[in-house]
Amino acid sequence: MIAELLGHITGSSGLSVKSRIDNKELWEETFNHLSYKPVAYSNASIDYQLAYQHGHGGTWHDLSTVIFWDNKPVALWPLSISIKENTAKITSQGLPVMAPIFVADSPIISRKRIIKVCLELADTLAIAHNISEWESGESFSNSIGLSEWHVQSMARDSLCHLVHELYLDLGMDIAEIKRNFRKSYKSLIVSGSKLWTVGVLDGQKDERVWQEFRDLHFSVSGRVTRSDETWMMQYQDIESGRAFFVWLRNSEGEMVGGGLFNFTEDEGVYAVAAYDRSLFDKPLGHVVQYRAIEELKKRKVSWYKIGVRPYGSDNPRPTDKEIKIGEFKQGFSSHCFPHYRLIHRVVQQQEA
Repeated sequence: MIAELLGHITGSSGLSVKSRIDNKELWEETFNHLSYKPVAYSNASIDYQLAYQHGHGGTWHDLSTVIFWDNKPVALWPLSISIKENTAKITSQGLPVMAPIFVADSPIISRKRIIKVCLELADTLAIAHNISEWESGESFSNSIGLSEWHVQSMARDSLCHLVHELYLDLGMDIAEIKRNFRKSYKSLIVSGSKLWTVGVLDGQKDERVWQEFRDLHFSVSGRVTRSDETWMMQYQDIESGRAFFVWLRNSEGEMVGGGLFNFTEDEGVYAVAAYDRSLFDKPLGHVVQYRAIEELKKRKVSWYKIGVRPYGSDNPRPTDKEIKIGEFKQGFSSHCFPHYRLIHRVVQQQEA
C-alpha cells in the first residue's frame, strides 16, 4: 500500500520503500545503524504493540516501512492503519504516529525530502479513509533542537501540545545517580532492600517466575487486561536479552512485586509492573526501580526512559492517581524532556 501511494505522490527515483513485515531482518539491520535506538522502533516492540491491539479488537494493518534513498536504507517508519467500530485511524500500532527515524549518516537533503513525502503519504491515507485528522508524537532522541518532522508539520498548520517525559542519564556513576534521587527515596531503598528478597530474571528460562508475576498482575488488576500472546512475547524478550524482570519476595517466599524493563544500547524503558496492594505503605517500587537502574547501567545503556510526568494543568486533566505515579517516577529522574504531540488537520490542508 505504501509503495503504491509513494509512486503516486513522488516521481523521485531516489526514494523507495520495503515493508517491515516482509523484511524484518532488514529492519533490524537498519535499526542497528540508527544514531539513537529507541525501544519503540524495535521489531520486538512493534510486534508486541500489534499483538496487544489485535487483542482489543478491530482490523489492523501494519504499514511500517524501511525507507531507501539512492538504493540505501536510511530510515524506519512505524505506521499502521486500523478500523474499529467502522472508524479508521492512522497510528504507530495504536500509539500516536512516530516520525521516521534516520540512520546516523543519512544526508540532510534526503531527510527533508523523506519527511515531506511521509507527511503527504499520511494525509493521502487519511483522505482515502475519511480521516479528518491524525496525531503524531516525538520523544527525546539525544539530539538538539526541533526535528524536521516538527518543523514541516507546523508549516502545514498542525497543532502542537506538550507532554512531559522523565529520563535518567545513566552516563553518571551510580553514586551520582543516587545523590540525584529524591531525598526520602534513599532510606526507602535501603530499608526495602532489607525487607524484601530481590531477584532478576535475565536471559534464562524460568516460566514459573514469569507465571507468578502474571498471577500477581491479575490479582492486582482484578481482571485479564491482555492476551496470553502478549505475555509470551514479553517472556521471549527476557529470554532473548531484550528485557529483564526485577522481582521482590517477602520472608515467606511469596512474590509481592515486580517490573519488566525493555532496553536497547541507548534506551531502557519501564514497561509493566505490579505490586501487592496490601503493601503500598512499604517500599516496593523504590527497590524495583533502583535495581533496574543498576541492571541498565551494567548493560551500559545510555538513558532510562522512566515515563510521562502528568501535571494538573494538562489538557485533558490527568487523574489524581496518574499525577501521583508521575510524582513517584520524578524522584528517580535526572531530566524532564518535552514530548511533542502534533495534530495534523487533513481537511483544512486539502481546502487551503
